[in-house]
Amino acid sequence: MPGHFGQKILNKLGLDELQGQGHHHHGHGHPPGGPRLPGSRIINDDERLLCSLPRGTYPRLAKLSNGTILSAFTRRDGDTRVLRIGRSTDGGYCFEDFSEVTRGRGDVDNMYLLEVAPGTVLAAFRNHDLGPHGPTHFRITVCRSTDGGKTWRFLSQAAEKRPPFGIWEPFMRMSHRGEVMLTYSQEYAHNNQCTMLVRSMDGGASWSAPQCLEGEKDPFRDGMNGIAKTWDNGREALVMVFETTTFGTFDLEALISYDDGYTWGHRHRVYVPPRGHNAGSPQVASFGDGSLAVIFMTDEDHQQVQWTKNAAIKVVFGSPPNNGHIQWTGPSVICPHLSHWPGIMALDERTLLATYECRGAPKAKSITLQ
Repeated sequence: MPGHFGQKILNKLGLDELQGQGHHHHGHGHPPGGPRLPGSRIINDDERLLCSLPRGTYPRLAKLSNGTILSAFTRRDGDTRVLRIGRSTDGGYCFEDFSEVTRGRGDVDNMYLLEVAPGTVLAAFRNHDLGPHGPTHFRITVCRSTDGGKTWRFLSQAAEKRPPFGIWEPFMRMSHRGEVMLTYSQEYAHNNQCTMLVRSMDGGASWSAPQCLEGEKDPFRDGMNGIAKTWDNGREALVMVFETTTFGTFDLEALISYDDGYTWGHRHRVYVPPRGHNAGSPQVASFGDGSLAVIFMTDEDHQQVQWTKNAAIKVVFGSPPNNGHIQWTGPSVICPHLSHWPGIMALDERTLLATYECRGAPKAKSITLQ
């Protein structure tokens, strides 16, 4: 979320050499190309809708064990926000409206889906009460479906707190121990936001106390995290991407975990836009070879900086980690029009589906590794 911040340079991994020396100083829109990764990555011109009606924002995807793909998005119905599910049974080519998780007059948004057992799906979302002067209560709410996403019931509050500082943007994954690990963003101050973790051993019915994963005392707004599994020389690793405010405006950074998401380190920059511009709202997925794709929105091609309004969707690609180091390419355009709130999911070893809202509709394009 926007704000005004001091500047501090992180030089933890020397990635500036890979990304073109300090290209955040350049006045133009594109940094040097960065490293070459094995294989070619094709952004296909195969845009499709994620629902029956071209209305909805903040799209996310979940692949179920039976091959069905669910889409999640927020639709406005007057002054009511509706959390909707679309469904694809043909591998993600066509989606039709399928169900509704909930609706509310409060600040209901940021839905993320995770299948925790065959046919049992969790939906986590922000669910804030609004008063005349802003939010009066903050929640990350979890609902559950036991019939593949068709019907939904309230399950639990994964986190909640009172104002002034808020919580947003849940992300979920399953640990090897069968825990549901839910990460979200929490404000500690106007210039300090952290990625938090809560864990559930009972499928989302109850949750551990929240812990800040990194940077509790740092004056940066880390937020909007996403996590993907990869390998570092044969050792399983997780890569978390997030937006932050190292340079005052938003840039993209990453952390790596080698213990299934309990602890994180190797913080480094993924992409820094030209000075004064923003790159934010990232999500990440991996190909079968362990290489990574980070989708995000940026205003770097717009002369008038109006974050988050003037934004479009791009992607950068990364190598698998090598002893904690990832090489990141320069950006490629996914959607050149005004577009927002991207997501990304692996369909198979060589195909990712990139999602975003463009012209008021939740859409997707595929990215192929060749």
